[in-house]
Amino acid sequence: MNLEQMKQISLRGRVAYGISCFENVLITLEYDLNDWINVLNYLWQFTSTQHLDDWNEIIVELIPENLMEFDTYEEQEFDRLSRDEFVSLSQLYQSTEESIGILLRDIYELGISHAYSVIEGYGESSLILVHRIADYMLQHSFPLPNVGSFLKYAIEENRGWGNRFDGTALSKVIHK
Repeated sequence: MNLEQMKQISLRGRVAYGISCFENVLITLEYDLNDWINVLNYLWQFTSTQHLDDWNEIIVELIPENLMEFDTYEEQEFDRLSRDEFVSLSQLYQSTEESIGILLRDIYELGISHAYSVIEGYGESSLILVHRIADYMLQHSFPLPNVGSFLKYAIEENRGWGNRFDGTALSKVIHK
């Protein structure tokens, strides 16, 4: 991955890149993509949400290590996940590889990397996380998305956050 190119991409664009990496893992591992539509819809909301808190609250509940900590829905007061989503995700996560949990946690951390702050310079903390995701992908022989598709989401827009956009247009899994 080209560091200089990633410096030009807004936080929304960087998170979209991370989600695209996650989709590549799902495809490479040949998971039934229909099982992942709900998770992906929540992830892609980052690119269009007005309020980061809304995205943050649902994604933290979706991270496998957080969700699998509980055997039943009643053990935890989930703010955003429904009982049906909890049951469905619990079953799904029981048969997934470790890569899924690692990448979901890294995407979450990337999304909140500049929470409640101004993005200064090139947004170093989010750059570090994007590189961590890319390095993980390369170490495990997962294909990286083409960075060129994300360059239009410029860091100069909206104080580094980038303008809102429909990220599902970039998705290889969600077809509208």
